[in-house]
Amino acid sequence: MYSQERGDGEGAPRLRLAVSSEIGRLRRVVVHRPGPEVDVMSPTLMHDHLFDDILYGRRARQEHDRFRAVLAAVADEVLDMQDLFAEALGDGEVRRRFVDELARLERLEEDVADHLRTLAAGELAAAVIGGLLHSPEHFARYPAADIVYRLPPTPNLLFMRDPGAVVNHGVIVSSMATRARQREPLVARTTFLHNPRLSVTDEHVWFDELGDPTFADRPHLATLEGGDVLVLRCDLVVVGCSERTSQVAVEILAEWLRRGSGVETVLLVLMPRRRSAMHLDTVFTQISPHEALVYPPMFIPSLLELLPVVKKDLRGRSIRTEFKHSLLDALLDEGLDLEPIFCGGHGDRIAQTREQWTDGANAFCLAPGVICLYERNERTLEELNRHGYQVVSDDEVISGKIKLGLDGSRKTVVTIASNELSRARGGPRCMTMPIERDPLG
Repeated sequence: MYSQERGDGEGAPRLRLAVSSEIGRLRRVVVHRPGPEVDVMSPTLMHDHLFDDILYGRRARQEHDRFRAVLAAVADEVLDMQDLFAEALGDGEVRRRFVDELARLERLEEDVADHLRTLAAGELAAAVIGGLLHSPEHFARYPAADIVYRLPPTPNLLFMRDPGAVVNHGVIVSSMATRARQREPLVARTTFLHNPRLSVTDEHVWFDELGDPTFADRPHLATLEGGDVLVLRCDLVVVGCSERTSQVAVEILAEWLRRGSGVETVLLVLMPRRRSAMHLDTVFTQISPHEALVYPPMFIPSLLELLPVVKKDLRGRSIRTEFKHSLLDALLDEGLDLEPIFCGGHGDRIAQTREQWTDGANAFCLAPGVICLYERNERTLEELNRHGYQVVSDDEVISGKIKLGLDGSRKTVVTIASNELSRARGGPRCMTMPIERDPLG
């Protein structure tokens, strides 16, 4: 249906979970092409779905297809979550349990749940993601009705980073902060646990509050989203405490990670609760072994918005906590010396703020020093060029005119068309869930 290399469940190769850095060469990545779910989002309901505007779906799909083609120039497989989810639903018992969980989570009308139970795997996956509208007859009968969906769509699944995150050889199943996104972790959890190509076992799940029956009927959980989780080394994870990820969730995550994940240190970055910096990866991403793209006011000691850090050492019999002045200082103490490259360039606070808003700090690494960034962030691209990055277009990569160097010898930034995608408030890292990268060194 959507995947760059379509698998067919049982007969397809197994997918290996292995992500021990942000920058190792990309081998396999999960995305989701924006489908009917963005086409049925009405202006009156867009804010309920966390969008600032409605998208022009056809153009958004064209831009996303080009982005996926750039990923495919490096990765062995670019997979779509809808395909993987449909494969997981191939088992009738999994379908039944999923609909039961969805009905409870979304408080569905019984007739909607009954309809979902009649659907085959692919049809069910499409309905869960694309939503179900009321019929024209419904609106003819109730012309003043303001409820247009029998089952609301999930347009935010475009941002595959958030409902889950692979850490080393296991997975975090997120617990979303907003009602609009609560279905996505259920889709991710079902996929990881029941897709025959993945079949993640319980001992390789590092966080899954959704799966605890104790919390099944509670409207509020400790919230954790994948955009706040950065794997910088196999032993080192950085987590943002943001408007979407609560501090108590990070405490719980740290306890889960002690169960054999290989992670020894968690750095908790204390962030402001504001939409412009909804996740850590909107203000900080590692882009090479020695560089990070940052929104400067939050990471440079001389500036007023410097974010403090809490270090959690997981190696002892109990977790030890230590306060750190800044993230770059804390990383240096862990043996990771990262030079900050400024989103929006030097000296112009307005340019920095504007380009952070359009995800100028949200780069996605294809290989060490080879990154994707939206083409509209021109000042950030100029700053990267000053640091030795060759700036090339997605067209040059897709056409084969430019061959990306993946051995670390040539730093490159690939610009991604983004007139529509950027309006959805997420960048290249937001749109990707890597499940396998090469180890560094």
